[in-house]
Amino acid sequence: MHKKLNDFLKQFKLHIQFSEEEVAHFMLPRENVIESYVVEDPTTKEITDYISFYSLPSSILRHPEYNTLYVAYQFYYFTGKYTIT
Repeated sequence: MHKKLNDFLKQFKLHIQFSEEEVAHFMLPRENVIESYVVEDPTTKEITDYISFYSLPSSILRHPEYNTLYVAYQFYYFTGKYTIT
């Protein structure tokens, strides 16, 4: 996945190149911090697509029913088999 992500990011004039350790640290799911999803080709077991997002809770003041709003922000992704939409 690390190579595919770096290859995808190369299409942009300004981009980061992640090491395998950085991908593991920043991209692997962590409860209430980051979520990551992959699409794996069933025959080759190769990861073809990847998307991640992080969430930030915000306090909701003076609402009778809700205390927290959870907002998700797209983090990193690459596509191969599908489009981002």
